[in-house]
Amino acid sequence: MRKEKKQAVLEGIISVLIFAGVWKLASATGIFGRVSVRSSSLLLPPPEKVIVSVVEMFASGYLEKHILVSLLRVVKGFLLAVFIGVPMGILMGSNRHAKNYLNILFRLFSPIPGVAWIPLAILWFGLGDSAAIFIITMGSISPIIVNTMQGVDDVDPNLRQALLTMGASRWQIITKCVVPSIVPYMISGFRLGLGFAWRVLIAAEMVGVPDGLGYVLNTGRSTGRTEVTVVTILLLGVIMILMEEVLFMPLEKKVCHWRKREQNG
Repeated sequence: MRKEKKQAVLEGIISVLIFAGVWKLASATGIFGRVSVRSSSLLLPPPEKVIVSVVEMFASGYLEKHILVSLLRVVKGFLLAVFIGVPMGILMGSNRHAKNYLNILFRLFSPIPGVAWIPLAILWFGLGDSAAIFIITMGSISPIIVNTMQGVDDVDPNLRQALLTMGASRWQIITKCVVPSIVPYMISGFRLGLGFAWRVLIAAEMVGVPDGLGYVLNTGRSTGRTEVTVVTILLLGVIMILMEEVLFMPLEKKVCHWRKREQNG
């Protein structure tokens, strides 16, 4: 397993180097001859120019400030989506009448992208954090509800019946049967929901607030500093990868270990 992990890391590094090489070549040749070389430095700045921009922005503290602002908005909006979405998913998955009442509303609103809520959010909350948090919540709640509901639906009915036969209480059924089933589904929903939260956040910050990564992205575009825009785009991907590696992967491993222990116990 360790050998496979080293190979995966090595192949990932090679992939990044190839990408950087193609990027450098495209910038040096005017995006493969489509524009002049002088214009390509504005449309697609070379990697070294982007690296210099990253160093300058971090050294000045400018980038850290906006990263922290965006992270706080994402955390607030995402946690609100979790506190609403998980109980709603459990209720819809475990109660047929609740599902009948709520499913039509869920199917009506879930396909609406988070960015579509921007005009209403600005009207209802004005420009600022409240509007951005509302947009993040609406943009990330659907996968949380869907995955939680699916987890409840997939609870093994034979296991539930066996616990009832042995005289288990309702609380024991929830803790020994339902919770181990829905936790992995919820984590998958959280992973998807957080990805949607980041996408929606950038759109909200580009039109509604005077700080955050979306604001930096829009500032780079409006001032002709394409390297700043590229830095922000790449940074968004790096932050999401770090969240995957630091938060979700260890959590999934812990949950899998916990489920095996509960099943063996």
